[in-house]
Amino acid sequence: MNFDTLQNKFNFMKNLLVIILCLFSTILIAQTNLVPNHDFNTVGKKLKEKGQINMAEPWISPTLTQADLYIKKTKNSEINIAGNSYGAEEPMSGDNFAGILAYSPKGKVPRSYLQVQLTEPLQEDIEYCVTFHVSLADLSKFACNYLGAYLSNDAVAANNNDILQFEPQIVSRRLKVYEQQYSWIAVCAKFKAKGGEEYLTIGNFTLEPNLKISKVKRPQGYNSPQTNDAYYFIDNIIVLPASEVEKCDCDFIPGVDDMETTNKTFKSDLTGEPNKVKIIDSDGSSLTTKTMASIDILNLFFEAKKDEISTDVVKKLDNLINYLKTNPKDTVLLDGFIDESEKDEDKLDGKRVGAVYKYLVSKGIAKERIIKAIQGVATGKEKAENMKVEIQIKKL
Repeated sequence: MNFDTLQNKFNFMKNLLVIILCLFSTILIAQTNLVPNHDFNTVGKKLKEKGQINMAEPWISPTLTQADLYIKKTKNSEINIAGNSYGAEEPMSGDNFAGILAYSPKGKVPRSYLQVQLTEPLQEDIEYCVTFHVSLADLSKFACNYLGAYLSNDAVAANNNDILQFEPQIVSRRLKVYEQQYSWIAVCAKFKAKGGEEYLTIGNFTLEPNLKISKVKRPQGYNSPQTNDAYYFIDNIIVLPASEVEKCDCDFIPGVDDMETTNKTFKSDLTGEPNKVKIIDSDGSSLTTKTMASIDILNLFFEAKKDEISTDVVKKLDNLINYLKTNPKDTVLLDGFIDESEKDEDKLDGKRVGAVYKYLVSKGIAKERIIKAIQGVATGKEKAENMKVEIQIKKL
């Protein structure tokens, strides 16, 4: 079989995948997508150069470094989707897509971001499925993780080129590195609104020391040098009520099903009075059901690079279970953490949360009473203090 035949088969499979993804996304968009111009249409606008994301109204870039817009109908090789300075890609939806720089070594080239105002504010306590699609540019030398979306009541902006250091609510649970070229990969998660969120910002909000970076080989067929960065094409952004989506899970983790990214609401949010938070058990002391009622945060510690729950952890969980059974309206929030030294262990924070979650459910605690999230690397001074699942009790 000669090279041309292989290339034709590859192009056929690539186009077939794009068609399937487009059909799926069309079904979602036909509902009530709250993202205006989700596919970066430029009706009546004429692009001349890179950095003109504002031509796809109402999209903007919130920092001085402007995101790029790529279109079909242009002779400018810098912004043509069929072949530009970063490669080529078929749009997932419509005729255009955006491009952002997510990483460059030591921040030599500033990152760029996308921002849009939703068609209406999110409603309090309603769960939404937030999705956007990414494709690593063909000529990027690097790929990174932590591509995310941040939802806020007000527009975020910076009159500089600095990294926007917000904590995105929508990010891959696996914290995977997005190395996929030639096709679109979805990033999605559920988000429980506090109410009033109406701005969506997409990009990489994580500082370089906390990123996972991988080098990518230049694809066959390209002679141009690779760019010293991680650059991503972005397309087809969707925000829908979760009730209208069958499943909102782009990177399922066995044993941690239905994990969601949430804004946590406590009594203090409603009353304006601060909770008295008490961090306990750093010395490994045991708990009793009686003392459980006065606890706001319970730390369960794990061995380095392990997710098995120890005998001491089981004792604490059994006390927690007794408390929850006598207080049936209270719920718990599980936050999984790892230490910096454990970053090479794939999905370890999620596995730790999954182990605790499965134990609670096996002892009769309803799934609906447990909210799970993974938090990545903790920043405590002692390594052992970072290898944990933090349990927060929400008392009603």
